[in-house]
Amino acid sequence: MSNQLSSQEKEHLIQELIRETGGKIDGSGKNIIADCPFCKKRSKYGIFVGRETERKKLFMSHCFSCGRSTNSLEQLLELWNRMDLMVTQTAELNQQLKENILFPLDTEEEIDDTLGIVALPDFYRRAFSHPYLKKRGFVFDDYEYFPVGTTNRLNFRFDDYVIFPVIDEGDTVGYVSRHTWNKEEIDRHNSRAKISGDYKILRFRNSTENEFVKLLYNYDAIIPEVTDTVILTEGIFDVVALTRKLDLYDNEQIKPVATFGKKISLAQIYKLQVKGVTTVVIGYDGDAVDAIKKTATDLQPYFDVLIADIPGGDKDWEDLTPHEIYEVFAYRLKTPIEYKISKIQE
Repeated sequence: MSNQLSSQEKEHLIQELIRETGGKIDGSGKNIIADCPFCKKRSKYGIFVGRETERKKLFMSHCFSCGRSTNSLEQLLELWNRMDLMVTQTAELNQQLKENILFPLDTEEEIDDTLGIVALPDFYRRAFSHPYLKKRGFVFDDYEYFPVGTTNRLNFRFDDYVIFPVIDEGDTVGYVSRHTWNKEEIDRHNSRAKISGDYKILRFRNSTENEFVKLLYNYDAIIPEVTDTVILTEGIFDVVALTRKLDLYDNEQIKPVATFGKKISLAQIYKLQVKGVTTVVIGYDGDAVDAIKKTATDLQPYFDVLIADIPGGDKDWEDLTPHEIYEVFAYRLKTPIEYKISKIQE
């Protein structure tokens, strides 16, 4: 029942439960904290009102003193003698699409978006200054909004790497580690290593527990039913560059996210839609023409799709100045049809 509520019904229930329980929303905005109706302990009883996950269901409740729980909205309302608040199921035109109708019914691919929590490398510590990141334009706000760290040379596997956690619903579900040497330096070292038998350097050393086709970087920045537009990028540094250069840190309506490559999966599409996103702007690198066309085709059944046509085949968001980025969004946003025609003409 809970996942069939409209946003208006959910908000009405939250406000009524706050009044009924005498509780208040906690600092995370995801729980009503109240006195327990079973053991009467003060502020030990929580009702979950955040976005549902595999581990947490809307309106489930639990007392952290006596351990008593309810697992559904009906059980919760029965406990508080407020069955008058029980919502009758009706058809709703704006209701969020469910997984079984989000994609064509004849698809044979099962959408699995379940994720496990991933431990960061041993000795990981968050950083708020780093010479490599400074060279890539990082400023104070970037360190605040996009957690990044190192192992401070206490874990030899990650010496000279910067490590970006990938967060989903507050949980670390992966990480991307980028070596601080540039590609040419790494290639020269690895060429010599073939002869000397020395160790080879990997440009990226990433987590392996969860498939990256299930992950989106900066996903938690998307506010359900508030953020209506996302900009798809290939990688983490694109997300950071767009946020900084367009000053999107506190902009709730538009958020850049990374798909970890030049394509999007069904699981990633589903994750965007359950957040209520309506418009997707494809912001892949200018040379990714075929990948952009394919991604636009994949997205069109579910979103309004636009393409940010970056001029110059070898440029990405890090390369562009704030003024050049503004020019792209002001004058070079194209529909998929317009983009395909423009590439035929070039």
